[in-house]
Amino acid sequence: MKIHIKVLQGQECSMEVSSDMSVLELKEQVFSRLKIPVSQQKFLVSGKTLADEKSLDHYDVKEGTKLIVAIRKTEDGGPDANLLRSAAYTFLRRFYTEPEARKIQEEFIKSFHKSVSSLSLDDLELIATMHINEVK
Repeated sequence: MKIHIKVLQGQECSMEVSSDMSVLELKEQVFSRLKIPVSQQKFLVSGKTLADEKSLDHYDVKEGTKLIVAIRKTEDGGPDANLLRSAAYTFLRRFYTEPEARKIQEEFIKSFHKSVSSLSLDDLELIATMHINEVK
């Protein structure tokens, strides 16, 4: 059967799969096709996270189903992992002492993460789409 894969950063593709294929096997196919490491892939369908050991049939994946792939950040966070933290600190340091800036920065980051984690996948996709359209 043919299913559709949508990566939150905008990539999309269609793949031929079987209903008895495990989610882990699908992740391996996605790695072969899109070069997203298996350990960084998180599949979602209808708001549910798919477990590696379960089959696609377990999640009622059928012909034409659209699966969302969220990409987890790497263990080291990658080169941009602290970009927001650094920018916030640099800005705050202009107005506050070093200890005050660090404290405010940490509270800001906590608040930011809390706000972002409350967004739905639809919200995140809308934000990504708006950003992509601005770049064009």
